[in-house]
Amino acid sequence: MKNSRKDMTSLEHTKLLEQNPEWVAMMAEKDRKREEMLAFYREMQKPIIKDLESVGIFVSSVWSLGIEEDPHRRAVPILLKHLFIFYDDQVNEGIVRALGRLKPIEHWDVLVDLFCKTDGSIHHNFKDGLACALSDTVTKKTMPEYIRLLQDRSQGKSRILMLRKLRRSKQPEIIALLDELFEDPDLRTEIGSWKRYKGRK
Repeated sequence: MKNSRKDMTSLEHTKLLEQNPEWVAMMAEKDRKREEMLAFYREMQKPIIKDLESVGIFVSSVWSLGIEEDPHRRAVPILLKHLFIFYDDQVNEGIVRALGRLKPIEHWDVLVDLFCKTDGSIHHNFKDGLACALSDTVTKKTMPEYIRLLQDRSQGKSRILMLRKLRRSKQPEIIALLDELFEDPDLRTEIGSWKRYKGRK
């Protein structure tokens, strides 16, 4: 016989909560705020979406760019234009992550410059997006600069997102680099979670 909350199924627990007016009101308010935020971001992206439509790209959000089979390379100039218009931390993150997926290696210097100039303590989402874009865009030619950015502690915790590019490397020089980065307090926890570093102190 089920006689405690622990014994309830998740469906039974939800049904019980639905009988609580306070819980129902709380969830309704949560849904309202979520819809309000989504509407806010849709409105903010309108100038970008309009410019994309002018070149035949129809998406509901910049976050959709580069996900489908069509790489939308013709979106790159438009995204670069809007990248220098600050909309909101999350919208700008969406722009730069889309750029990363489109791999505009010819604009590597622009991404590096923005990454170095962006204060992650103020624009955390944007800095993270730039880190992902660099990880998506780095080539053999730009790898030395990528490594220098990883070694630069002033660039903060967003560098964690740049580690993924090196995780499976078996090159001795990259393994030596990771050993060095393991001593970086911002990167230590992430690297320490990898199999090859398990148990290392």
